[in-house]
Amino acid sequence: MFLEVLPFLCFFVFFVFGHMYEVTIDSFEPDPEIGDTYISISTVRVTRKNRNSFSIQGNFETHYNWGNENLGIVEVRGKNGKGSTLVSVMNQFCDIYNSDLAFVKTAIEASNLPPQGTCPMPKGNYTIYGFELQEKDLPMMIPKDQYEVSARLMNPDGVAMVGYNIKLTVS
Repeated sequence: MFLEVLPFLCFFVFFVFGHMYEVTIDSFEPDPEIGDTYISISTVRVTRKNRNSFSIQGNFETHYNWGNENLGIVEVRGKNGKGSTLVSVMNQFCDIYNSDLAFVKTAIEASNLPPQGTCPMPKGNYTIYGFELQEKDLPMMIPKDQYEVSARLMNPDGVAMVGYNIKLTVS
């Protein structure tokens, strides 16, 4: 689950949040159509720490190794999810996991995830101890709107292994 959230965080670190307004996460829910074949989500939660500062923490278990055969897909729509797609990003799992993106390195440091360079990531039990996305990491501006983010990790057959639907408001 946390790894499914990584593309979401990447998008928002670079394109969504801003200092001149407030971001509210209205919902952060696993996709109800995806079962527990690939991942069991235990206690992962997002908590608002301060204005535009959020923490992710909790436990999850992956039942398969995750590698570059897995594709992460993130789509963002405005107008409360009813607008056109504003951003659509697809990346292979290991390419994201082993990247130089600061939020990836911080997420790995704030968890018991294997170090970068370990890919495919082995199946196992993982804990996020308090990964924080802080206002200083955010860009200055984004249009005010209600956004819906769909983040998925797909297997090689195109079946969603894990997915999250996130609704947020920028005001």
